[in-house]
Amino acid sequence: MLSKTHKSVRFLGIFILLIAGLCVDGFSQTKTNTYDIVLAGFTIGTMKADKTTSATGEDYQIHSNVEFWFFGKIHVEFLQKAHYANGQLMNATTNSDSNRGDFLTTISWNKDHYDVDANSYKFHNEEAINQVIKGSTARLYFHEPKPGDVLISENFGMLTKVREIEKGVYEIDVNGSMNRFYYEGGVLQKVVLENNIKNYSIKRRVD
Repeated sequence: MLSKTHKSVRFLGIFILLIAGLCVDGFSQTKTNTYDIVLAGFTIGTMKADKTTSATGEDYQIHSNVEFWFFGKIHVEFLQKAHYANGQLMNATTNSDSNRGDFLTTISWNKDHYDVDANSYKFHNEEAINQVIKGSTARLYFHEPKPGDVLISENFGMLTKVREIEKGVYEIDVNGSMNRFYYEGGVLQKVVLENNIKNYSIKRRVD
């Protein structure tokens, strides 16, 4: 029979293990960057980029709201999520709600390939991707890329290669549109996105 002292020590050991397990399982840390969306010198919306690191991997979320006038009022709410485990993209979803329609894109790892069901305005893509993906456009808001990196556009489900224009400036082709990312000290400062209506910029907000 265990003495009271041994029982107390044993209970204390189990308690510490349980608390340690809860701390590991429950650990998460979120970093947030905020941006203004600018068109022709006017701020037309805001964007918030979140990166959450936890015991299950890394989660990225990009959320934006845009409203402007172009031969009629245009409103777009954009929500993009990407989950990584052990450095590999496991799944991603993109929701676009606008007065042009609502669209959903899903990308998910399935044994040895990614299933893709991409939908956007006048665009649809279901071509599977037969290689492991280590980067995507959402990660660019927190990680400066390297020339030659292969990324996936979570919105279109298409691969693109990073090209360095000059130090700290990178360009990617997303479904025929050229997008440029500007970094200072490894931190993303600005994105210039080519659009069939008019190019616009995403500029980091410093409060």
